[in-house]
Amino acid sequence: MAEARSLQEAILWHGGEAESAKNAFKNMSKSDRQALIKFLQSL
Repeated sequence: MAEARSLQEAILWHGGEAESAKNAFKNMSKSDRQALIKFLQSL
């Protein structure tokens, strides 16, 4: 099993129950995606 190289890649690899979350991420503006990644990195 491969490891995601970034948080964005990890999000985009999800399917199944996480499909709607993946689609919401894909539909975010670039600035919103960057803000989310920055927040996740702060955890």
